[in-house]
Amino acid sequence: MKSSVYGNLMLVTFLLVTSIPAMAASERVDTDWFLEAGYGVFVHYLEGIQNNAEQLHSLGKQSSWDECVRDFDTERFAADVEASGAGYAIFTVMQISRFMIAPNATFDRITGYQPGEACSTRDLIEDLYQSLSKRNIKLMLYWTGDGPRADEKASPAYGCGTPVSEDFVQKWADTFREYGERYGDKIAGIWCDGCYSFIGYDDVKLGILAAGLRAGSDKRIIALNPGVDPEVRAYTPHEDYTTGEQNVFHEVPVERYLNGEQWHILSFLSKTWWGEPGVGYKKNQFINYIRNVNQRGGVVSVDVMVFRDGGLDRSQVELLKSVRQAVQETAERPPIPPGNIAYGKPTRLLSLDGSHDLPVNSETHYPWQGVDGRLETVAQAAGEWPWTYEVDLIDTCTIQRVKVTFGSGYATVFEIMVSRDKTNWQRVAHKTGHDGNPYEFNFAPTPARYVQIRSLKPDGDNQPGRQMAVSEVEVYQ
Repeated sequence: MKSSVYGNLMLVTFLLVTSIPAMAASERVDTDWFLEAGYGVFVHYLEGIQNNAEQLHSLGKQSSWDECVRDFDTERFAADVEASGAGYAIFTVMQISRFMIAPNATFDRITGYQPGEACSTRDLIEDLYQSLSKRNIKLMLYWTGDGPRADEKASPAYGCGTPVSEDFVQKWADTFREYGERYGDKIAGIWCDGCYSFIGYDDVKLGILAAGLRAGSDKRIIALNPGVDPEVRAYTPHEDYTTGEQNVFHEVPVERYLNGEQWHILSFLSKTWWGEPGVGYKKNQFINYIRNVNQRGGVVSVDVMVFRDGGLDRSQVELLKSVRQAVQETAERPPIPPGNIAYGKPTRLLSLDGSHDLPVNSETHYPWQGVDGRLETVAQAAGEWPWTYEVDLIDTCTIQRVKVTFGSGYATVFEIMVSRDKTNWQRVAHKTGHDGNPYEFNFAPTPARYVQIRSLKPDGDNQPGRQMAVSEVEVYQ
C-alpha cells in the first residue's frame, strides 16, 4: 500500500486471499464507537516524508529522526483533527523502515539499535493520546505485518523475508505487544498493513500477529490488510473491521456487517495519491458519499496530508468540516424524483465492454452528476468515443422502469443492461435511431443491482448525436 514496493497487486491479492468461514459480529470486539464516529482521518507520518527536505510535508527541514519527532506539535494536530469533525485518527507508527514514533525496548534489544537511533526517545503515542482524548477523539495506530524489511540491520535481526516465518511473526507481534501493554485502552484500534497471503500470511500467522496487536486491551479493534481488492471484503476471523483499502471513494455497503466484520473503507482525499495535499472530490459529492456510507452502517477513513509540525492540509480540513456539519444537520435525502432508486447511488464511467474505468471528460462532467437529481449537470467519459454509464443500486431490487435523460451529446444507438452480480447481464432495452430526447422504457419486473447505459453508436461531426452525455438516470421498482 502507498509507498510499499509491493504496489497494489490488486488482482493477485484477490485471487490468493484465503477463504475463511464467516464469523458473527457478536463474536468480535464491539465496534459501536467506530460506527458512531462515522469517519476519521488517516495520516502518513514517516521519516522519508516529514523528515525529507525534498518533500513539502517537511517544511524544508531535515534532521535526525529523534529531532523530527520532537518537532511534532500534537496540540496543533489534534486541533486540526477536531476541526475536521473526525471521530478518530489513525497514525503511522512505522512503515518498512526502522524509524518508529515511541520508545520500544523490544525493538532495540532484537536489532541492537540504541534509544533514539530507530525508536524515538519522545513517546509520541502517549502525547497524541493526551491531545486527542481531551477532544474526545479516539487514537488508532497504523502497524505493518512485514516489519522493518527495508532496514539493513533490523531486517536480518527480525528475519524479514518472503515467505514470512512464524518466528518472524512472533517476534514482530511481541514488538507491538510492548506498545499494547504500555498504552492499554488508550489505543482504540489498529489498522495493520502488509498482511498479504502472497508473502506467506495464513490463518496461523495472522492469529499470532493479532494476539500481539490485541495485547493490553480487550476493547481494541483490529484490521489486517490483504491489499487492495476489487471490492471491500472481509479477510480473516482475527479482525473486527474490514481494512477496505481502495484507491478511490466509490463503494457503499449493502449493510453494516460483512461476514461479521464492521464495514469500513480507506482511501485518499487528494487528487493524486496517499498523503498528498489538495482535494480530489467536489464538496457535495464527498458529503453525499460519506452520508450514504454512514446511513448504511459503514465507516470511512480519509487519508490526509500532515506536515512536520503537526498541521493538516487546510483545504482537506475545510472539506471534512463541511462534511461533519452536513451529516449532522441533514436527514436521509428523499429521492429526486420521488421513487427514483438510482438517485445519489454510486456511479462509474466505463469502457463500452465494462472492462475498465474511463477518466472524466472535464472538471464539470463527474460520474455522480448523472444521478444528482439535476438536469443541468451531466456525466461524460473521456478517452473512448463509445462508453458505458453504470449505476450501482447497492441493494438488489425488482425494477421495471428506466428513464435516461441525455445532455447535449447522445448515442443514436444504445442499450440498457441490468445485472444482479456484474457477471450475468440482461438487456432490457435497445434503441436505434434515437433523437436525443429523454428515453423511458418499461419492462417485466427484473431483480437487479446494477444498471448500465451502453452507448453503441455515438455519431461524429455532421451526423445526429455525438458522444453520450448522461444528464440523469432514473430507475423505478
